[in-house]
Amino acid sequence: MKKILMIGLTLLMMSACVKHPDIYMLLSDEDAAAIPYEQGQTVKFLDQNGDTVTYQVERDETYPYNYEQYNNALYGGDVMNPTPHSVECYARTVNLREQSNANQLSFTVKPGKEFSFCFLSSEGELNLDMYLPSNDSYTNDVDSYEHVHHEILYSQYTGELLYDWYYNEESGLIYFKKGDFSLTRIP
Repeated sequence: MKKILMIGLTLLMMSACVKHPDIYMLLSDEDAAAIPYEQGQTVKFLDQNGDTVTYQVERDETYPYNYEQYNNALYGGDVMNPTPHSVECYARTVNLREQSNANQLSFTVKPGKEFSFCFLSSEGELNLDMYLPSNDSYTNDVDSYEHVHHEILYSQYTGELLYDWYYNEESGLIYFKKGDFSLTRIP
């Protein structure tokens, strides 16, 4: 038993020494299901003015995810020509677009339910730890949700709310607030 453990630890340590391995971690069905939206689906929200806005899924894609290419896109590097053999996993991205204002919601999940959300393409990415199950709930004027993941951030300098959002794997985005903009999911 100790021999098997030692061999396993040795292999693990050897794999950590490789600088750019070909790692193609597959995205499990469970991880992919963390984003409940499908191509063509519409989702309705109330905005900050109480108006109903409809978003439609315009992209639902699972693809090789390259951290280097992603970082290059964020920081102005060569997006189209990343270092060979640097694909680390597969990811699923789903984009929803609101037709009248062209606002976009983008959700990405990678293996281990490494999850991120982006509002508008020019905004930064918000990350959420979804690998741990949530027992939190969220109730608004319209509905009640169980197993909700919640992320909130205040400015460390001013104390101002930077963003607040609630998400669950069955319904997707439940509530989002950033600045004067907000969305509340409605059936």
